[in-house]
Amino acid sequence: MSDGMKIRRKDLEEIIHYCLDTFPEECCGLLIGKKVKEEIIVEKIKNAKNIYPYDRRVGYVVDPLDYLEAEKEAEKEGLEVVGAYHSHIGLEASPSLRDLEQAIPGYVYLIISMTRETSFRAWILEEDKKMFREEEIEVI
Repeated sequence: MSDGMKIRRKDLEEIIHYCLDTFPEECCGLLIGKKVKEEIIVEKIKNAKNIYPYDRRVGYVVDPLDYLEAEKEAEKEGLEVVGAYHSHIGLEASPSLRDLEQAIPGYVYLIISMTRETSFRAWILEEDKKMFREEEIEVI
């Protein structure tokens, strides 16, 4: 169980800019930080290449090379990959069935809705892997 997620405003703004840059395809990236007690603190982000082999407007797969690079960067700084982010094109910022199928328990998933008004929500997969639980986001 988590007490929410903290993310810096500049990192959130960078994520939203990346979403706009990759539009109309879904973008993706990694959240690097630490878990303090039950809170996830995002210290930095890493934009990643979406290598989804089908229609990238409706799905994403983080390039494994980007993931490995993020893990190495995090380890050097005493941090870890604590989650991932991706955009939904024309849909709300809620997990899809595809998101549920590929999610890792304990990771936080920041979903950015690219509709007329950009919005974002954070989710954590329950340990039983059957459903997501919404997490509070504190922008600092």
